[in-house]
Amino acid sequence: MAKLKLELEPDPAVTVIGISSHVNDYRLCWSINRTIGLSMARRRTDIEEGANGVMARYSAYDHTDPTTQERFTLINNHSGDGILLKEHRQTDYFLVVDNELAERHPDLLNALRTADFVLTAYTIPYEQLRMGHKLLL
Repeated sequence: MAKLKLELEPDPAVTVIGISSHVNDYRLCWSINRTIGLSMARRRTDIEEGANGVMARYSAYDHTDPTTQERFTLINNHSGDGILLKEHRQTDYFLVVDNELAERHPDLLNALRTADFVLTAYTIPYEQLRMGHKLLL
């Protein structure tokens, strides 16, 4: 009988920051761009997830540094039809940042907290997210 070996991919090297805000995604994105000096723009396609015959769409905004190819991604956790990561239903948005970029900017979390429309921001260890792969699409 043949044996199958399951090879798991290692966790990606990202820092996840949960953001609580009560404004629309485009206003929050504008505020973060202005505060941190980014140019995040909305993706052409949203993150889609189907459940019980309903397709939920979650907006995402990306910024890629042209020289280092490091990325910032802002993802909406709520849509009219569902919640992307149900174990963090109190989180309105997730900011996913490459670890190297986060280490070079230790004041990133404090800068986010000073942005307009951000009520609070906190780090979430990626390994504690059960469905964290949804943030990497």
